[in-house]
Amino acid sequence: MEHSWILLIAMIGHILCVVADRLLLCTPGGSFSFADMKDNERMVKLFGAKPEGEPLRSIVLGTLAMFLQFFGYLALGIWMRPYSALWANIMIVGAAMIYTFGLAHHILGCAAEWIYIKSDHTEEGRKLTNDFFGKTSATMIGCYAGIVLFSVAHFIPVVAGMTPLSAWACVFNLLPLFLLQAPFNISGAGNIAGAAMYLGLFILFLI
Repeated sequence: MEHSWILLIAMIGHILCVVADRLLLCTPGGSFSFADMKDNERMVKLFGAKPEGEPLRSIVLGTLAMFLQFFGYLALGIWMRPYSALWANIMIVGAAMIYTFGLAHHILGCAAEWIYIKSDHTEEGRKLTNDFFGKTSATMIGCYAGIVLFSVAHFIPVVAGMTPLSAWACVFNLLPLFLLQAPFNISGAGNIAGAAMYLGLFILFLI
């Protein structure tokens, strides 16, 4: 692959996004999950001692991280074009969905957490945060749809032998790498999968 160094830039972006995710999801009271938003006692335990600046720092770091990541996804879509224009175009559409809906989702998620902290962890604040997050959840759905679209369009041509990569290289793909981590409920698992994907592909393209 020409300019395979771009994959390392994307890997760095995913690593930075792991840090941004952990600023958002890891609290003095434990790791946050969406189910926690139903119970204010649990939310107070999680966020009672959390500095209000952390979700704001997560916005800035996450925006930079996703900017760096995008070049890797675009480069993979362009790389696929000589082998299959159809799958390449689907990959590029998926990447565009990830980095429009996904950036909005990250910023809105950070804003929702900031609203809760600024509301002094009240039940009213929890309801406001829950309502805000629920009414903007279309951004999350769009991001995840883009991840699935990109991952499938990347996986099928590789496993089918349509590219110069060996079929087993299909494991260096967002979806299988994420699913491997799913049972462990790891904060930032999607971005850990992305960093592993880009490192693996970079090594394969060098061989």
